[in-house]
Formats: sequence, structure tokens, C-alpha cells
Amino acid sequence: MSFGVLLVLIFAAALHAGWNAAVKKVDDREAAAIAVAGGGGIVAIAALPFLPPMAPEAFVYVVITSLVHILYFALLSRAYRGADLSVAYPLMRGLAPILVTAFGAVVLSEYTGVVGFLGVVLVSLGVIALGLEGLRAGRSGRPALGAALLNAAIIASYTLVDGVGVRLSGEAATYAAWVMVASGVTNTVWSLLRQGAPFARRLVRHAAVGVVGGTMSGVSYGLALWAMTVAPIGFVSAVRETSVLFAAALGATVLHERFGALRWAAAAFVVAGLVAVKAGG
Repeated sequence: MSFGVLLVLIFAAALHAGWNAAVKKVDDREAAAIAVAGGGGIVAIAALPFLPPMAPEAFVYVVITSLVHILYFALLSRAYRGADLSVAYPLMRGLAPILVTAFGAVVLSEYTGVVGFLGVVLVSLGVIALGLEGLRAGRSGRPALGAALLNAAIIASYTLVDGVGVRLSGEAATYAAWVMVASGVTNTVWSLLRQGAPFARRLVRHAAVGVVGGTMSGVSYGLALWAMTVAPIGFVSAVRETSVLFAAALGATVLHERFGALRWAAAAFVVAGLVAVKAGG
């Protein structure tokens, strides 16, 4: 992994933390999460006419990942209803890189090497430690924690699906746009079918969060998908989860959540992991 790719992924991580903090900050987190999915889809539709076509065989992966994202946004909103951002977000994101790296080695024959795998583990341990420290100091319920942990598997699933899909597509930006469109449509339609007109009014109230958060989400994931075409998926997943550091900082400064000594130690683990990933890649 080149230093340039590393910087791109860190920027993508900051964007990802930003839209998650925006969802957490509002009271109606379910509507805000779906508004982000829909807003990202609207922005992507506007971008598609200016993007080159992608390989047709990649569309099946777009469909699969859009269906998986229904579960992702449902679990995301459930986790945020009952747990602090600084608890739910690290637990969701921390386990995913290890799962992605393990399955990447088995399914895609992508071997990170000892140093690279150590880096992935260090990043994951640091990310999880951030959540555990927040668990000690913050508010969380068992259903919310269960949703966060289950979402880790969902995140690993769509990461692997999209890693394969974007490589087949031949056009990372176009694939990312189609993923945003499909995810926006499936999540919005599914929510409206379940909850009807009242939910539509809730979405309208969060239109601003949806457009801004959706744009941030789309750019963030588009950059991550591009990185998967030039670096191992496990490495990309690990570096992308540095978004947890930004989320912890936003939780402390914007949402007034506690940031104690253990979180500083956890942050050091994440940084050490990044160094190892860079050395191993």
C-alpha cells in the first residue's frame, strides 16, 4: 500500500465518521440513517451521466450489496438508539477488518503477510478498545450492543462483495455510484413499505442530513472502493476503520462523550497498526 493510498483512506475515514456523527446527533436516528442512504442515492444519480460505463458482470454485486445494506442501516439505527456513538461505532467497525482479512485470504487468496496481518490485528484491537472504554463510561443497552456486533459481520460481508465487484467493474467511481443508487432505493422503499406515509414525513424532516451525509458517505465509500483495486481488501478495511478515531474525537467534542486515558492508549494501538499495515503492504 503506497503512502498516497494510505492518505486517501484516512481522508475517507474522516468523512465516514462525520456522517455517522450526524446521524447520532439527531433524535430520529432511524429516519436519519435512511435519509443518508437515500441522499447518497440522489447524489449518485446526478453523477452517473458523467461517469464511464462499467462491466455488466459487476451489476450482480451491486444488487447483492444493496440488499446487504438494508440490514446494515437497520442495525446501525438500532445500535445508535441504545448506545453512545463512541461505543457502538468502534464495536461495529473493529471486528470487520479481521473478518475481511481472514475471508480474503481463504476466498480471494489475498495474503497480507505476518507484519501486515499484525497491523490489521492492532488496528482492530485499538478500535475495539475504544468501544470497550466507552462501554465502561457511557450509556449502552444489550440490544444495542448486539446490533453493533452483528453489524460487524454485515460490514465484513458487503466489504468483500464490493471488493470483488469493483475489481470486475473496471470503473471504481461508476461502481460506487451504482452501489449508492441501489442502496438508496432499496433502503428507502423497504422503509416506506414497512412504515408508510408517516415515515416519508420523517425523511423529509431530515433531508438536509440525508443530502450532506449521503454525499460524505458516497465519497468515502467511493475512495475505499478505488483503494480496493490497488491494495488488498483486508488492508483497505483496516485503514478505513481509523474512522473510529475521528468518531471518538467527534463524540468527545460535539456529543460531549467521555474521552479517557484508555482511549488514548487504544488510539496508539490503531496508529501502530497503521504503521505495520504500511510496512506489510
